[in-house]
Amino acid sequence: MPPRAKDSPKLLAGGDIAINRSEAKGAFGKLIPLLREADVSFANLELPLSRGGKPAPEKILLRGAPDMAHALTEAGFDVMAFANNHVLDYGEDAFAETMSLMDSLGVALVGGGMNLTQARKPILIERGSLRVGFLAYCSVIPRGFEATASDPGVNPIRAHTAYRPWRDLSEYPGTPPRIDTWAEPAHLARMKRDIRNLKKKTDLVVVNHHWGTSMTHEVMDFEREIAHASIDAGADLVLGGHPHVLQAIEFYKGAPIAYSMGNLIFDFEIPFFTDETHDTFLFGCTLTKQGVRELYLMPVTAGVFSKPRLHSPSRGEGRRIVDVMNALNEPFGTRLEVQDERVLISAP
Repeated sequence: MPPRAKDSPKLLAGGDIAINRSEAKGAFGKLIPLLREADVSFANLELPLSRGGKPAPEKILLRGAPDMAHALTEAGFDVMAFANNHVLDYGEDAFAETMSLMDSLGVALVGGGMNLTQARKPILIERGSLRVGFLAYCSVIPRGFEATASDPGVNPIRAHTAYRPWRDLSEYPGTPPRIDTWAEPAHLARMKRDIRNLKKKTDLVVVNHHWGTSMTHEVMDFEREIAHASIDAGADLVLGGHPHVLQAIEFYKGAPIAYSMGNLIFDFEIPFFTDETHDTFLFGCTLTKQGVRELYLMPVTAGVFSKPRLHSPSRGEGRRIVDVMNALNEPFGTRLEVQDERVLISAP
C-alpha cells in the first residue's frame, strides 16, 4: 500500500458488500488499485463471514465464506461498518467469528459488538496530522439484533412509523395514507452524545447509517432527521446504505450526506431486486481539519457474482448513473459536474 498522505489524506467509500463467490481473489476488479491508493477506504460489510452458526428465523439470510475476507483485504479496506440487518443472520457464533477474523486481518469493524458498549465504540485512525473517528448505526433492526448491556448486536437508532389519513375517509374511502417516520428520541440523543464526545478527540467524524426503505429512491423523513442530527452533533460526513438502490446526496450546514450508495458487491439473488440494484458509485473526498473537501463520485455497476465495473461518467452506463443522481439530487439542490473521469459534487 502506498505511503499515507500527511496533510491531505484521501477517503474513498463504497456501499453495501455482501460477498459470497467461488473466488475471493480479484473480486473487486479494477476498483482494487483505487481503493488501495486511498489513504482511508471504507464500506459496509453486510453479512457474517462464517461456515457455521444457527440461521435466524423468518428472514432473508446472508452469509459468506471466511475466505471472502481476503477479497476485502486485497481491496485495502481500512474500516468497515458492521451495523446492519444481516450481521446476526447466523447467530452469535458467526457474528463473533467475523469480528475476530476481521480483527486478525487488520480491518476495523465499527457499529457491532458483543454488547452495547462495544457496539457504540468508535474507530479512531490517524493519517498524518489528522485524527479521524468513525461511528456506525442501524435503524432497520430484526428482532434480537439490537446490542444490549449483555447481548451482541448492532448499535441501534430505531425509527418509528405512523400511517395517517390525508383526507376525510368517509368522503374519500380508500385514500392511501401519509407515512410519517421519526427516530426514537432516546436513541437519537445517545447518538448525538457519542458524536460530540468523539469530536472532542478527533479532527473529523464520519458516521455511517444503515437506514431507509428497500428498493426506494425516496429519502425517508427519519433518514433526514438522523442525518441532520448527526451533523448538528459534529459529524463531518454521513454515509448511508440499505435501500439497495441509489438515493440523493444532500448538504446540510456544509456537510455532505450520501443517503444510499447502493450495492458495491451483492452475491445473492433476491426476488425483489431489479436492475436498479446494479447501480452504485464510489464516493471520494479529501480530509482536512476544516471538514471534507474536493468531493467526487465515480459511477460503478455491480451485478450478482460479477466484478464491479468502473464507468466513464461521460458516456454509456456511467452517464446514465450521473443522470440518475442528478434527478435524485434535484430536490436538494446538490450539483454534479463531470470533469475527466470523476464527477465533482458541490453544494447548492
